[in-house]
Amino acid sequence: MKLQSLNCPNCGSPLKTEGNMQVCESCGSSFKIDYDDSDVAYERLSKEDELARQRFEHEKEMLETEYRLKEEARIKQAKYEKSEQRKKKTAGAIKALIVYVLFFGFWIGIGFIAYKAIKGESVFNIDKLAEMAETTTETTVSPYLLVTPADIEADKDFMDNAIASVLSEVHTSRDGKTVTAWEENLNYFTMVGEPEIYDCYLLTSEDENRLVFLVAITYLNNDDEDDYRVVYDALYLRNITFGNTMATKDKLVCDYSVRDERGEGATDWSWVAATDSDQLYRSAILGMTDFENAKVNLPEIKDVPVETVAETEAEEDYEEEED
Repeated sequence: MKLQSLNCPNCGSPLKTEGNMQVCESCGSSFKIDYDDSDVAYERLSKEDELARQRFEHEKEMLETEYRLKEEARIKQAKYEKSEQRKKKTAGAIKALIVYVLFFGFWIGIGFIAYKAIKGESVFNIDKLAEMAETTTETTVSPYLLVTPADIEADKDFMDNAIASVLSEVHTSRDGKTVTAWEENLNYFTMVGEPEIYDCYLLTSEDENRLVFLVAITYLNNDDEDDYRVVYDALYLRNITFGNTMATKDKLVCDYSVRDERGEGATDWSWVAATDSDQLYRSAILGMTDFENAKVNLPEIKDVPVETVAETEAEEDYEEEED
């Protein structure tokens, strides 16, 4: 390769390469680079060297990756073999321990039987085994099936707390809250007096039991002091069982959380209750087909809902007029 000049022969300024030309940045003169055969050969050899270098780097990278993968596989296999050896040792130790326990247990049992035989005592207590079998059988019975109406009637403390919970729930959900009734006009009613429990039933299944209270609630028309209405609700406690602690043994327990269940066809949503006591009984008691039902007789519980306040006041007014 021949270089004609590194500086511009016209002005002496440095030359800049642009393609196959040398260009002066000052005066703009340009000069052609004269390549010969040796330059072409040199360029070809340079490209071949670069390609060879690239192939070498690629092969080197492939070999390094192959080595790394083989090393990781070797380490993983070594860990697996070590883990398997540890498992075999553990299993062997457990088997040896079991054999040891069975061997000594056998001879201890033989010694115990011989000791009992020398003392003239029986090794097996038949009565005790029968009692254990009976106890085991009893534990398989659902605890909800063990509770009967007679148990509830006999536990006065439980029933007092159950009734108090039900009445408290009625007051909490209804005291001071207005309900509406649409007849000829929209009327507003507020609960008056005490809610009265007029019937009680025990519903029982293997999965749950319920002590259902049927409650009569009296409402007064806010715009008519002579317009009293009685509606009916079914409230219940569930999962009643016998206690399992020293303090609650042979006593009934539950969480005393009150729920309602009026059943299908026994709800008047304007009152959030049933307006027909017979329909409420059919829905909330007879309609619960997953349960067996039995009446619970409680002191001072009437067979029919109590008289409304309006009927009571009407009788008092009649008696005053007669006097």
